[in-house]
Amino acid sequence: MLTLDQLTDPYRYIYTQVPPVGPGVCDVCHGAPGTGWSTCYSCSQSISQVSAPARLVVPISLYRIPSQLHHVLRNYKDGRDPVTRVVFQFQIAALLARFLNDHGDCIRTAADTEWDVITTIPSSGDRAGPHPLESTLRKSRTLVRQLDSLLVPGPVKAGHNRASDRGFTVTSTVQDRSVLLVDDTFTTGARAQSAASALQQAGARVVAIVPVGRVINPDFSQETEALWDRATRQLFDFGRCCLEP
Repeated sequence: MLTLDQLTDPYRYIYTQVPPVGPGVCDVCHGAPGTGWSTCYSCSQSISQVSAPARLVVPISLYRIPSQLHHVLRNYKDGRDPVTRVVFQFQIAALLARFLNDHGDCIRTAADTEWDVITTIPSSGDRAGPHPLESTLRKSRTLVRQLDSLLVPGPVKAGHNRASDRGFTVTSTVQDRSVLLVDDTFTTGARAQSAASALQQAGARVVAIVPVGRVINPDFSQETEALWDRATRQLFDFGRCCLEP
């Protein structure tokens, strides 16, 4: 049986190291804030629009559109070829399992707490059934033991730079539970912060938001171009995460 390292090492080339918080790096999502700011515009907007946001966001990789990681994150759920979908699902499940195994202590230290449940952010559109990421995580024997479905779309649709306390509805009792919120893609953070706020208003503590990929558009501004240039100068290292200096 293959180890997590053997399942993930061949794909190392498609990932981009996420820089730690510091000058030129958003103190929430690790994207690029404007010059003179510590928090990017999108995070400032999303956090201001909900009552109980989560400020600890731990992306595994940066990526741009188009790229191979973008291809994987799109087609593991919407690809036409069922074989390719399954291959990409196992790739994502192994990546998340390895990351949380190797860097779970970094997250626990930053949050000063452990999590007892992992949940995903459901689709905010018309997709029926569980989000494909939830089904994907069930392919991991280590992650499935902590996985629980806690959210459904709420009466207000969360979207690009539009977060809402009513974007998602909590479906289970979460009082005093510590939740690790996992998503495939983080763009503006509106959906993630809407989900985090719904959970925390229901009595849970969101330990962190862990996206597989944080979208970066190097052409958006000089700041994002500089961040992307800095990140791509080094090879991706599974042994490092954005919580380590």
